[in-house]
Amino acid sequence: MSTVYDADVTITMRGVSDPVGLPYTVNPLELTDREAVIEIREGDQGEPGIQGEPAWPWVWLGDAASFAVLEGFSLTTADARKAWRVVDESAIYLWTGVDWVRFADAFGAPGKQGPANVLSGVGVAGAVGSSAAAALTGTAPNQQLQITFPRGTTGVTGDAGTAGAIADAEDVADLTDARDGSVLTWDSSDAVWRAAPNPKLGGPWAIAGSQFAAASNVSAESRTVATMTIPAQPVAWRPIVISGQINVKVQVVSAVDDTRIIAEIRLGSATGPVVGFGMPLGATNNSNILLCPRWEQAITPDSTHATVAQNQTATLYVVLTRVAGVGTYTVINQGAQLLVMAQALKEQP
Repeated sequence: MSTVYDADVTITMRGVSDPVGLPYTVNPLELTDREAVIEIREGDQGEPGIQGEPAWPWVWLGDAASFAVLEGFSLTTADARKAWRVVDESAIYLWTGVDWVRFADAFGAPGKQGPANVLSGVGVAGAVGSSAAAALTGTAPNQQLQITFPRGTTGVTGDAGTAGAIADAEDVADLTDARDGSVLTWDSSDAVWRAAPNPKLGGPWAIAGSQFAAASNVSAESRTVATMTIPAQPVAWRPIVISGQINVKVQVVSAVDDTRIIAEIRLGSATGPVVGFGMPLGATNNSNILLCPRWEQAITPDSTHATVAQNQTATLYVVLTRVAGVGTYTVINQGAQLLVMAQALKEQP
């Protein structure tokens, strides 16, 4: 074989597609100076290759006007993986720690539209006398602008303001229906304060001595011996007999205790509902009747039995009644007394 050409050349092999699928082809060789180009028919696509190593990470440091600017940096191996965009070339230059790698036309076309940035803001109070500052933190599309405002010095004490009305407070319910003397109670279900009657007993009111009618040898089965008028109250209420006493002497007909007298405190009339009661021990001489609260049916804080409406006066009657025997009796008012107080109803009508 004869040698027709002997030289060091650069060979570039370029793949050419074969859409027809010819059984064989002629592969042309074009030689220009010392650069040769050989066109070779492309073969079938091969299998995917093995997974390569992870890409070499870059440290992006922004823009440089020209490559001359980069050459002016005194970079060492410690600066490996740092990269800049050279603006006048639209190229990226990567420093390997030893030399530069140039990626030409790296910014030849605009990239796709990125997500819209969601910018939130927060204000921070700085120290007194410090300077205002602003800082943008986070990574798009979620960033926060933090502005620091210098804290001012403490000012002089201002004038005292006028007292606010309790009814205007946000946690106080409507007080339109509040009655005189009402108090605020906490309603945990609605988390508000509501007006309610004062749980404290009203009064006291009392009568004594000559305000009881003394009498001798009384034969009537029932006799009113005293009355007490209690002024109108701003709430609906219930009379509570706190204490009391009255002396009654009973005539003995055949045996001790054959005649028995009881005392009742009735509301509104001599036949009204019972709110107090007393019964003596059998005796031939003076018998002291002690008075205490009593009702003729079960009572709860919500009961309306034996009660008085708001803004209405009430009269209590002290009634003596013979419940056994036929003997007469004598009423002695010396030391007699009745003490009553008013209890507001829990639920006001």
